[in-house]
Amino acid sequence: MNTRALLAGATGLVGRELAAELALNAEYGTVHVLVRREVPELALMPKLALHVVSFNALPNLPGVDDVYVALGTTIKVAGSQEAFRRVDYEYVVAVALRHTRELPRYAQQQAHAHWERHRPRPAARCRVGVLGLGSVGQAIASAFLPLGYPVAGWSRRPRELPGITTHSGAVGLTALLRDSDLLACALPLTASTRGLLRRETLSQLPPGAYVINVGRGETLNEVDLRALLDEGHLAGAALDVFEREPPSADNWVWSHPRVLATPHIAGEVSRAVVAQQTLEALQLARAGRPQPRAVDRAAGY
Repeated sequence: MNTRALLAGATGLVGRELAAELALNAEYGTVHVLVRREVPELALMPKLALHVVSFNALPNLPGVDDVYVALGTTIKVAGSQEAFRRVDYEYVVAVALRHTRELPRYAQQQAHAHWERHRPRPAARCRVGVLGLGSVGQAIASAFLPLGYPVAGWSRRPRELPGITTHSGAVGLTALLRDSDLLACALPLTASTRGLLRRETLSQLPPGAYVINVGRGETLNEVDLRALLDEGHLAGAALDVFEREPPSADNWVWSHPRVLATPHIAGEVSRAVVAQQTLEALQLARAGRPQPRAVDRAAGY
């Protein structure tokens, strides 16, 4: 086939998986992929033509038939938000229960053939705070409600959500942090969220709080996190995203006894799901219908 496609953005997980799916699609003869930096694994795939660009000045690619992600003043991104919501909240609830039920402590006891029970902390006395109340953040917050956890959330703009105490703005951020024994971060990366979780903000959490980050690695200052863990202010952290991915082999997160480090799997979905939802978005665009997952360029996500 001589049909040509354009995919903008393939350095992230979704983009790489979609690029691989398009490379295997017999409908396309060539797939042009716009990336900000070299992606060696994509360079080896058949039919993919990689273009390293700044996205401020796009190359002239005449004759492209299908555009899977269009960058411009109105961005219509084919995402897989339904799948991401489920996978993300499953991960957050799983690691939260791992912490509250002290499973790492029991694993240590098992290693020493030591039999001892510990009284679990009641869910009603473990306050959950969620940073970011977009579709993923809302799903995370809602997932804790049936388990009996008090849940609060913080967002850029005021929101009202059933059963969830909501906050916004600088004052609201302080209030959320002050009352969160479990903090789950599902924030996008913007100029205002970069480095938001640093010593100044993390120290506002109650002593013994636990931090879970499934948003973007750059929202969390890892040096400050380590210091607060070592000082004993924070009980632990589950990190699925990092300032640099993958972390270097000598990065402290691999060996810190209070850190669970996972390789960006919280929102991992199959290529089939990503491709299907992208095609659905493309069909909506061709029909001139509204996109339910359009990116707000001014907001940055």
